[in-house]
Amino acid sequence: MKTHIMKALGAAGSAGALTLLCLIGAGGAASASPSPVQPAHTVPVSALRVPGSFQPAAASFVSPTWGVVLGGSGSASHVYRAQLAVTADGGAHWSLMRAPAVWLANASSSLPQVSQVVFANRADGWVYDQYTSGHIWATHNGGASWREITLPGNIATMAVSAHAVYAVAGNQLYSSPLGWNAWMRVNARTRYGPMTGSILAVSGNSVWFGSSTYLWTTADGAHWARYPFHCPAPAYGEPYSLAGISAANHSDVAFLCAAGTGMFHTFMKALVSFNGGLSERQTLTAPPSEGDVAAFAVAPGRFGVISIAVVTPGLDNIYRSANQGQTWTTFGIPGTGGGTPLTSLEFMSPTVACFVAGNPAIHGELMRTTNAGRTWYPVRF
Repeated sequence: MKTHIMKALGAAGSAGALTLLCLIGAGGAASASPSPVQPAHTVPVSALRVPGSFQPAAASFVSPTWGVVLGGSGSASHVYRAQLAVTADGGAHWSLMRAPAVWLANASSSLPQVSQVVFANRADGWVYDQYTSGHIWATHNGGASWREITLPGNIATMAVSAHAVYAVAGNQLYSSPLGWNAWMRVNARTRYGPMTGSILAVSGNSVWFGSSTYLWTTADGAHWARYPFHCPAPAYGEPYSLAGISAANHSDVAFLCAAGTGMFHTFMKALVSFNGGLSERQTLTAPPSEGDVAAFAVAPGRFGVISIAVVTPGLDNIYRSANQGQTWTTFGIPGTGGGTPLTSLEFMSPTVACFVAGNPAIHGELMRTTNAGRTWYPVRF
């Protein structure tokens, strides 16, 4: 997980590799003045339809109707060039958006790889490889052009607030204003010391960044507070750690603590906060314990639906509570088995959500719900 800053800055000298990397130390200043990137007014897409063999690897929706799916097309033995499929009508019709010259993860190690996609709007988007690289490819004109950016440390996750994009790299939090390549380390020094963590969530302008010890939160992206955070006591000798944060609004936040015991078995505890994370309490009942945690999400708006995606040796599952954790139901994901990966679980409205099961190498499927997760159906390309 270690990355030397000088090495990262040296990579910035590569032709076109990095527009700007702003690193802030204690009392430090940005290493260069950022320059804005003008957003596009329309989203350029190719005239080509999405190939019939296209299968998804990850997805990002900015509304119930508009979203982008990262995937690839070809035979099972194919080294997949990354493709981006875009829809403006909730998945009824798809077109290809121009993608950067990268390949899907699990290709040759000599090729630039990506596994995740994040879009803030129809202009600003990013693709990156989770956990294995500090490289991000960014567009600010709807895919007309892409630029490679390097952050110090492997990127664990990215998320978009109303005015900024955030990335967790090497247990540090970085941000850039939307429409700019002006990355800075967030509050590198505070009166509490450095901010560190691995779990990230956003809602509007509010952001939560946490670990199993502290929770950092802001309501405006500029002023941060630190609250103590503690997962429940160990389960059968296995310590719980923070595995997920998701917010319904600026004050209603859910937390997932997990204690993995191996063999696709994980004790889980869900906690809820009604004051932005200042305090929290456990839900009345715990989620089921079968499966390894893959994703965690709550529906926006009024606090209610909580969803957990888990990977098992049989059918993968979505555990759902519609009453703040009083009771839980299970949705077995058709076509999964043998540890099929799950990713991109997200709600776009109180009722519409999606996730991706699998990837092009093992039959990827985009799943969607329009009734807050009571039922799910596959989306065709």
